[in-house]
Parts: sequence; C-alpha cells; structure tokens
Amino acid sequence: MTVFIIVSFKVIGIVISNIMIGFELNINGERISAGLEKGVVSIIVTQLSEEYIDSIDLDFTGLNTYEKGNEETIDWYKSNLKVGDELTIKVKDIITNSTPIEVRKKNRESENERKLKSYTSLKKELEEKGLI
Repeated sequence: MTVFIIVSFKVIGIVISNIMIGFELNINGERISAGLEKGVVSIIVTQLSEEYIDSIDLDFTGLNTYEKGNEETIDWYKSNLKVGDELTIKVKDIITNSTPIEVRKKNRESENERKLKSYTSLKKELEEKGLI
C-alpha cells in the first residue's frame, strides 16, 4: 500500500517587502522554513508498504521559476520518518528561507533529449501497431 500526503502551492503573485507566503515545517523540534517569489513549494509525505520495502519519506522541496529558462529545483529537507516522529506544517509569511540541502539547475538540453527519445519510442510503437 502506498499513501501520499501532499501539501503544495504555486506562487504567481508579487512579493511585498521581501515577505513570501510559504511553509514552516517542524519535525521533532527542528524548524525549516521556505517560500518562493515565483514557483512551487511542496511538502510531501509518502508511506510505502511493499513486500520488500516499508518506508515513510518526508520531502520539503520547491521549483523556483523566478527566472524563465533558468529554473532551479530546491531541496530543504529529506528524511525517512519512523513511528513516533512528530511534524507540524504552518502556512506563514516567510522572510528568510532555511538553507537548502541541495539546489539543482534545470538542464533544458537533457530535458529536450529525454522528450525526443520518448517521442521517437512512442512513434515507433504506434507505427508498429499500424495506428499511424
């Protein structure tokens, strides 16, 4: 069984006085805060129970779309949860983000290559079935 809990929002508004609406995550007493001027901020709790895997994961991530064509994926928190862990999520005005654990620039070239490979594969499959 897999359970997903997703708290997410997309920001498209204007920031006034460097204050952004975002989330404050409190996990076992540790506080992490983040918001973006433009983009998506998500807190995702995933519980996975399979034959060989039993895990509960917590991800606090974002996609910064402030500069078109130069997007960044940001990770503020990633962890496996265990029974007894406590977390709270508050929607707050965020002045300063917590330090991210990782920031990745989106690579448009590799994304386009992946899309072209997928297109070519799907086209071949449809041609083989006589659908196009």
